[in-house]
Amino acid sequence: MLICERCYRSLRRHLEDAADIVGHLRSIADPTKAAVFDRIRVQSSSIEIPAPVAADLIDASNDITTTLNMWANHVAGEDRPGAGLPAGAMADAAHDVVQLAVDVILEDLDRLANDSHQVYSLCEGVMVVHKDAPDVWTVADAAVRWPLEDSPRWAQAACPVCDLMAVRIQPGRNGRPSRYRCTTEDCDWEANSKDDGGLWASVFAEPAPAEVRPHDPRWLTLADAARLVERTTGTVRNWVTQNLLAPQMGRYWQDDVLAVAAQKRGEAA
Repeated sequence: MLICERCYRSLRRHLEDAADIVGHLRSIADPTKAAVFDRIRVQSSSIEIPAPVAADLIDASNDITTTLNMWANHVAGEDRPGAGLPAGAMADAAHDVVQLAVDVILEDLDRLANDSHQVYSLCEGVMVVHKDAPDVWTVADAAVRWPLEDSPRWAQAACPVCDLMAVRIQPGRNGRPSRYRCTTEDCDWEANSKDDGGLWASVFAEPAPAEVRPHDPRWLTLADAARLVERTTGTVRNWVTQNLLAPQMGRYWQDDVLAVAAQKRGEAA
């Protein structure tokens, strides 16, 4: 590849997020869900007109869609400009339009990454974050301005590069792979659950909960053990002191209790 692994994975991550981001923007921009905050509400029988939608939401979702459709056309060998979103496109429809384009680009991403001119242009259209309001919005611009609401968690394994417990796991959405990123300042390690043959999915898998087995009635409490062999609880404790019984988590194995009781009866005979 003609870009570093870090940039490649960052580019792939932004592409994988693009459809969710555009759907997110369109859901925010839905004028039927907008609230009116610029006037006092009064009792009236008239129908309230929805509040106007911020132009940035429309521009950002349309710019991202246009850019990705253009790249999908290019990858498919079609020399034509990319189309934006239809007027009034709802969140689900917008998501599907962008996802179709993203799937085409991701399928050919390795080839693009080996062409310096193409991959740099793609990175510029997807990953660049502009300081001010951009003329053309990128996926990264929108992700910074309107971040997706996710629930990342800390990994219970160390980063393979810096060996620190600083890896954050971003669960995959809509069938996409989970992502792992080291959060230490001097480490730029990043991977997803499909990289290296699925190695990191196993390394950072959540530990399986301890198996809870049904209680075996042959494990007896102290009182039950004493009652079984018709002895006092003090006698059973003495057997433990004499290393004749070995309790486990405060319980006594039935066969062991019976064996010690039989031994004591034999000694007394």
